[in-house]
Amino acid sequence: MPSRLPPLNALRAFVAAARHVSFRLAADELCVTPGAVSRQIRALETHLGVPLFDRSRRQVQLTPAGARYFTRMAALFAQMEEATEDARGQEPPDGVRLDVIPTFAMHWLLPRLPDFRRRHPGIEVVLTTATGPVDRSARVDYAIRRDVAHFAGLAPVPLMEEVSAPIGRPGMEAPRSAADLARHTVITIRARPDLWPAWCAAQGLEPAAFPHRLEVDHTFFAIQAAEDGVGVAVVPRLFVDRPLAAGRLAEPLGPAGRVRTGQYFLLEGPGTRTAPALAFRAWLAEQAG
Repeated sequence: MPSRLPPLNALRAFVAAARHVSFRLAADELCVTPGAVSRQIRALETHLGVPLFDRSRRQVQLTPAGARYFTRMAALFAQMEEATEDARGQEPPDGVRLDVIPTFAMHWLLPRLPDFRRRHPGIEVVLTTATGPVDRSARVDYAIRRDVAHFAGLAPVPLMEEVSAPIGRPGMEAPRSAADLARHTVITIRARPDLWPAWCAAQGLEPAAFPHRLEVDHTFFAIQAAEDGVGVAVVPRLFVDRPLAAGRLAEPLGPAGRVRTGQYFLLEGPGTRTAPALAFRAWLAEQAG
């Protein structure tokens, strides 16, 4: 009797793509091409008879069936990894295990981690990044997310507000008002399609009033483009603290250009909190405050 199970390679491709919410990032993880990941997922969808991803947008999104399937498959893969570690006689590393949004990790958390290591030299920090739902089957003490759809049923604890503002290269022609930014190229972010409309709405402006646009994939591209003088980007200020302080970027509208665009939350993994995890949480609350 032929097996009713899908091919393992197709399942690996699906779990990686669902975890990153990106075929390209899944391809990087698996050391294959994005086209190969796409073909594996198409084969899996054909095997199951249901679509797992919505491809109608610029960035793929899990369908409801895909989200349910990912939750169960991710748990099974985590169990296989744990069983393999047990068979090898390996113990999971002691310390604090984190699952954080990539841009938040790159621009806010990583620059501050040396301070934690100075204060707690004996605590190992294991950091992974993901953009999708929290994988509850993984060995994670804390996750940091912004999108409520990615909480995976975990109780959120408010960590910090997200305030966004236009940034550009120092010395650019200073606008007198928010509407004056229409003279510049506006850099929008495909991964954060909410930022630009939210900023315009808070300023009482229509996005259509800004005719010069450049769209980039991710926040860090927008920051680099603004620093290079390509145009003005609306980005969360917590990601540009260092270039603003160093004078590589400027905030042309000052406090008048700042608007609230969301909030970041701390999510606790299951199980008893260890002393290293509690120490990290106390340090994180201090940094966020």
